[in-house]
Amino acid sequence: MASNGGLEDINQTTVYIPYQEEDEQDDCDSYTLFPERDLPNGYELRLAAYRAAWLKCLGRIQDLTRALHAPVIDKVSELVNKSYIDILPGLPYAELPVISVSTNGASLFLDEIMSQLEGRDDDALFGDVNSGHLVTHIFSSDCPNISSAMKTLVTGFITKYEQELGSGKRKPGTSLSTMDLNLLQAWFDALLRARDINENEIRLVVVLHDFEQFEPAVVQDLFEICSLAIPRLPLVFVLLLSSPPSPSYIHMTYPRRTLSLLQIRTCVFPWSNDVLHEILLKTFFDVDFEPELMIGPAQIDFLVDFFERHSASLDSLVSILQLIHMKHFEEPLTVFLHNERLGSSDAGNSVLGEPASFGFLDALFTRVHSTQDANRRREWLNTSFDGLLSAVQTARKTFRSRVRLLRVAFQVILLIRTFMIAEGYKVEATLPELMCGAIRGRIQNVVKYLCTMVKKLRKEQLNKLLPELRNFFASLPDNVRETEKAVTSRIDTAFSARDDEAHVVAGLLSEWLLAYFEERIVSLEDTPLWDIWYTGSTPFPTDLLNPSVRASILAGLLHPQAFSASVATNGRSAHNTTGSDGEDEDDPLLHMPDTSILFQRYLDSGKMINVYDWFESFAVVLEEQKRHHQRTQSCNLPERNGRTSTPRTPRTPRTPSRHNRSGKGRQRKEQDSDDPPEQQAEEETEEQMENWRLEAQARFIRALHELDYIGFIRHTGRRAEHVMRTVFDAPISE
Repeated sequence: MASNGGLEDINQTTVYIPYQEEDEQDDCDSYTLFPERDLPNGYELRLAAYRAAWLKCLGRIQDLTRALHAPVIDKVSELVNKSYIDILPGLPYAELPVISVSTNGASLFLDEIMSQLEGRDDDALFGDVNSGHLVTHIFSSDCPNISSAMKTLVTGFITKYEQELGSGKRKPGTSLSTMDLNLLQAWFDALLRARDINENEIRLVVVLHDFEQFEPAVVQDLFEICSLAIPRLPLVFVLLLSSPPSPSYIHMTYPRRTLSLLQIRTCVFPWSNDVLHEILLKTFFDVDFEPELMIGPAQIDFLVDFFERHSASLDSLVSILQLIHMKHFEEPLTVFLHNERLGSSDAGNSVLGEPASFGFLDALFTRVHSTQDANRRREWLNTSFDGLLSAVQTARKTFRSRVRLLRVAFQVILLIRTFMIAEGYKVEATLPELMCGAIRGRIQNVVKYLCTMVKKLRKEQLNKLLPELRNFFASLPDNVRETEKAVTSRIDTAFSARDDEAHVVAGLLSEWLLAYFEERIVSLEDTPLWDIWYTGSTPFPTDLLNPSVRASILAGLLHPQAFSASVATNGRSAHNTTGSDGEDEDDPLLHMPDTSILFQRYLDSGKMINVYDWFESFAVVLEEQKRHHQRTQSCNLPERNGRTSTPRTPRTPRTPSRHNRSGKGRQRKEQDSDDPPEQQAEEETEEQMENWRLEAQARFIRALHELDYIGFIRHTGRRAEHVMRTVFDAPISE
């Protein structure tokens, strides 16, 4: 807290009071929703498991998106390279090259484009740092007018690449203006001489981020000025748009006079529901990739619905999948996701051997031994750590084996489905429906329909399907191919006999496939401890993606313990402390921050609030908090000579009334120090009262400003000492 002189200085308009927590504790128990059955360090263990699982999933998604981005990136790079080469002959003037890119909010896509344009190829063995183009980035906030836009354009290149020329500091009085393109022209000529390259080999690429946010009048002037400097300045504009390519935002917003100056080329990222289905399929249902965490049908349904209704963005997909992973690792048993030994054998035994881990072990034992009988206590006594951990290891192997075989069977279903669609058959089930039905084990209708279609195949159709099935099973990994030996041998038998009687072979193949699918397509929730590696039917936490702001603010003010770990910890410790007055322990305001206290008094008032009365009621709670804190400290003092030392603390001075004068304490400070002890003690009490009054006022003003910033009060000119409430239907705090 600031000193008294700082608070009383009339020239000081603002005083900052830093927050100082009285009892700083780093208690990880506050980060668990199930403290009764969690490990002492379960939060750190689950966090490590979450990071490993999410990074593996994220790496797979990035690899898939890079493969999808590659054609568009190559096209953009090709258009930039040929921007001043392939020119339509007979034009009266040179056109300004403009490349419109619909990114759909893909940040990774932008990084890949910039890396290729600037020539930053990490895989090149003999990479030349000067082989790329010059790139500068412009945002809408940098261009409120044409002067700022031109300055950002010119200085963007010069500042970024000024180290190559090694030029000293320019003199403002003898140099061109920073918004003049002639300055950029002189700098570009000097750069070409320094690099010793031809001007046709390099481009000045200007990237306009979020092009829809730019002011159209500013962009029109920018294009007109830059069109006068080409081709001696090889400028190329890359416009990043989030709007769909049809209808075109550029053609709808800018007049023909501006469009006639531009040579517009369009590049569209192929983002649609089909791309979403492909990413989900190759991340969670691919035979060659095994994610650490398998998502459930509820998450797949939410992803598809969100993309069809709200935003078809790659960044949204990544955010949703990350939230799914974070939500899943709230369960304490997910610490066994990768290793049942929790890192190592010794470390695992040391963690599980602590007395605080009994609740966790009891919950694990209940899950492993689901049958309850009278001998459960005897089984518990005879069960060791190794027995429980081996049961977890067995459950992990069983689950991963079942998921692996389910992926193989699902790929066979997709292969037959694709073949039937190519042959002209109608298949009504969509790919997301097949995914959800497969992991639920409820895909019998689709399987029976496909097998019926296989039974009706003609000879030439059968000769097309059987080689595809053989090639698929031959491409499986060795461990999977060994497990699927039975179905592989039957397909080989059908392949060798396909020329004899086609209808008989088709009937046998249909029966074999139907039995195979019924054996492999089963619910993943039938395996033991499935919720460690599978999200199941857990609904997606939509409130985390699109929360209710008003409800969150009211909940934070009424129940701050649920949002702050330190407040919750201090509240628990305070409630567990026995004070002299039992009624203080039942008052929830004693353990709330200042803003919550002021908001509670806010709810108890009428439409108009008298600020002074509001402060008086706030100060009363602060006094009770201070006395409660002093009693808590006295009860926690160490024992002396077998007795608890409870020194007598002076009574906390009450907040002085409105008739007290702030200069009273300063007048008493100026008296001689040769006063009797009783008078000195009285002066110290007066000084404490003065300090306490200033602290209470400062804390009240800070809490009042926070409520004002949130929008809970409105100032009125009718009564200067009153404020008006803006919220009346807030829920009552229990």
